[in-house]
Amino acid sequence: MITEVLKNLAYLYYPKNICPWNQKEQYLETVEYKRLEQVIDLFSSDENQKLRNAIKAEFDKDLVFRDFQDFSRLDWQDRCYTFLLSIVEGGELCSVTLYLSVLVPYYVIDIIIHKEQMIIPRSKIEELEKENVDPRKIKDLVLEIEDMVEKKLLYSKFPKEILNHKFEDISFQDSYLGEFKMFNAFFNNQFIHRDGHGN
Repeated sequence: MITEVLKNLAYLYYPKNICPWNQKEQYLETVEYKRLEQVIDLFSSDENQKLRNAIKAEFDKDLVFRDFQDFSRLDWQDRCYTFLLSIVEGGELCSVTLYLSVLVPYYVIDIIIHKEQMIIPRSKIEELEKENVDPRKIKDLVLEIEDMVEKKLLYSKFPKEILNHKFEDISFQDSYLGEFKMFNAFFNNQFIHRDGHGN
C-alpha cells in the first residue's frame, strides 16, 4: 500500500519515460520537473534556513548531537536536508547521516563505518575515542535521533524494505531510466549503506 502511495507521489515530481541524459531539454520543460524545482527552491530559501537552524538547535541540546553538521545541498537539487555526525566507536571512524525529505515527511538514517579511511591517522582516532566521555553506543544514539525526529519534527521512518526499489520509468540528473531508486526520488542521489537502518 505505502509503496504504491510513494510511487504515485514520485510521479508528481519526475516525468515518466523521459531520460534526463539524452532528452535533457524535453525533461527540463516538463510539468513534473518544474514542480520539483519549485519545491526545492522553497525549501532552500532564506525562510526555510530558519527551519534547518531550528533542527540544529535541537541537536545542540545534546553533548554528542551538537557535533551534527548541516550538509544540505538543495542548491544541487537534493530533495532533503542532510545532517552528518562523525563519531569514533571501537577504534573505527563512523558517520551517522540523517536525511529529512522535503517532498514527504519521511527520514532515513544511514551509518557508515570507515574501515579503510586514510584521512585521519590511527593515533588521532585513538585520541578522539579516549576523549569521548559519553557512554552511548551508535545504536543508542540512533534510537535517540529517531525519537527526536519523530516526536519533535513529526517525521516517520522511510520503509527500509523499499529504499532500494527501482523505478523503471523515471529518473533524475545523472541516473538513467531503470537505475533510479525510491531513496533517490525522495532524498538525493547518494547510495544508501546498510539498507538505511541504523542497526
